[in-house]
Amino acid sequence: MAVAQDEDLLDTFRKSRRIYVHGAPCTPSSLLDVIASMAGDSFCPDIYHIEISPSQDYLNAVQEHRIRDHSLFVGQNMRNAVESGGTEYMPVFLSEIPWMVRNVIRPDLTIVGLSTADSQGYHSLGPNVLEMRAAMETSGAVVGEINSGIPRTFGSNLVRRSDLIFTVENDSGIPEYPRKNADKVDREIGEKVSELVENGATIQAGIGNVSDCVMESLDGHQNLGIHTELFSNGMHRLSESGAVNNSLKTIDRGRSVATFAKGSSELYRFLNDNPSVLFMDVDYTNDTSVIRKNYRMTSINTCLSMDITGQVNAESIGTRIISGVGGQMDFVRGASLSPGGKSIFAIRSRTEKGIPKIVPFLEPGSGVTTTRNHVQYVVTENGSVNLHGLSIRERAKALISIAHPDDRDPLEKFAREHIPSFR
Repeated sequence: MAVAQDEDLLDTFRKSRRIYVHGAPCTPSSLLDVIASMAGDSFCPDIYHIEISPSQDYLNAVQEHRIRDHSLFVGQNMRNAVESGGTEYMPVFLSEIPWMVRNVIRPDLTIVGLSTADSQGYHSLGPNVLEMRAAMETSGAVVGEINSGIPRTFGSNLVRRSDLIFTVENDSGIPEYPRKNADKVDREIGEKVSELVENGATIQAGIGNVSDCVMESLDGHQNLGIHTELFSNGMHRLSESGAVNNSLKTIDRGRSVATFAKGSSELYRFLNDNPSVLFMDVDYTNDTSVIRKNYRMTSINTCLSMDITGQVNAESIGTRIISGVGGQMDFVRGASLSPGGKSIFAIRSRTEKGIPKIVPFLEPGSGVTTTRNHVQYVVTENGSVNLHGLSIRERAKALISIAHPDDRDPLEKFAREHIPSFR
């Protein structure tokens, strides 16, 4: 392994036209700043990633089209770049991204954020494995940014010194994602979802206030397991409380399994050198055939909107991209096929700004992230329904019953006009 000198590093970047970048919270931000400072007419690389936490210098280079940025999942900080055309969104199931990296993107260079070395000299990909091993194995070269703030984790994430052609150090720490203050509605939804989760279930949940409130409401449960894409602040607390012990999981018994984590400094401290949590490749964690093996697998997801037939939009507001496909469908399908499994959508009936989330039809331009054929349980603060096996008319009646009270009459009016059997 060579330690990078400035000109060596710059020359490596100049020769690379397709660069794959490690995502949040392990974003190699100092290396992205180097690329941003170089970017211009003679060097305009294609940068690929899932979700990153770059500096403003990098964002400026993207907005100015000095970098061709490609995002396979859009974080909040990249939404403006997508709207301006600086970043291109690539919709793809999270489970298929390693395949896409190997067969479509085929990067020349991969840049990773790494923990400091352990006593045996191994670095770790920390709390973000996802597709990074596929990127490292496919590209011709790997550059590492060693960050003392990245926790050393267990799983399929070890990186040898000999895997890296250059390294730089960045001790600026890693970004935190603390929980926002939840309100009464979020807590009511959390309690209603917890009533559907059985003791001994293996759970998956996404990020956000509603998901965190669900985790809080599960504190009195017993023998829960975790097989998820995201290991969250709420899962950390459930693990410490003893509600999660992974004792009844069908596979990876005794261990929580995830592919990435985002959260507070307390979460990162919990994960550091903690063998009870395995971070695995996303084409393992999100493989439907793997997910379905867990007894009572229970997926808990949310969305931006749902129409009265059960079509789910979790990607955009009309044509404006908000996030991405992610692994929602992977876990919805996997959980529904699991023995005793359940798929749950937990949503507010209205946004905090009062915009309905259960709607007559999805706004034009919105993507259908999860089809109505896959949706089972839907929970709002007003109750829960199971759409599985229901007709279009029955689905509409069920969803209207848990919509915001002020939205029910307009929804019923639409249903009477457009669903022939609706009464």
